Amino acid sequence: MPAPDIVLLHGANGCAAEIEPLAAPLRAYGRVLVPNLVGHGGRPVPQRLTIGATAADVVELLDREGIERAYFVGYSLGGYAALYLARHFAARTAGACAIAAKLVFDTATVSRWTHLANPERLARAGNPRGPEMLRAHGDDWRAVTTANAALFEQLGREPALGDADLAAIDRPVLLVNSNRDQLVPWSETLHLGRIMPAARLVMFYGLAHPLRNVRVDSVARAVGQWIEEIARTR
Repeated sequence: MPAPDIVLLHGANGCAAEIEPLAAPLRAYGRVLVPNLVGHGGRPVPQRLTIGATAADVVELLDREGIERAYFVGYSLGGYAALYLARHFAARTAGACAIAAKLVFDTATVSRWTHLANPERLARAGNPRGPEMLRAHGDDWRAVTTANAALFEQLGREPALGDADLAAIDRPVLLVNSNRDQLVPWSETLHLGRIMPAARLVMFYGLAHPLRNVRVDSVARAVGQWIEEIARTR
């Protein structure tokens, strides 16, 4: 049986290099592609970031690589994109895994997330995220954070996935989150599980943001075993 293709999607303001700690253990379970998503990792920053354009760009990657279907594993906002792919590009989706995925962008969330993405805050002396953003995105890093803040506001006004979309997903879904993450409460993951009753839920202890707080080996093992189980049923 050929090794499955796994596409690992980083979160907002992230890049391929930053999510490599999760990619490394996942390679025990298949061929892992780790793209820089639209506007990230040195790619040109568009005037407007959208989940739909991000998903379409990932499908173009599949086309270039000659991949018919892949497992989409997304971290944080990348998990939103993974579920979007499962809903709108089901024929290209073998399964979708959302790790600490944020889909609730209410007023409080938008305010907090735009504050966290504020380039002036990130550039303050002593904030380690500013230098990290510079390494990840080069001189465009402020444009990246500004574009993501606008995306958060847009998702608050017009979610890319509603409850009806989530309930209509017919691909295997794995929802992973920690028990006390400060950005994505476990209660939100439970709510997603209720909307998608066929989804499997996995909880780990601790925080899910930032990625350095995640026990990536354990998470990769849970994701890999889920992929292996799906492959055995086909």
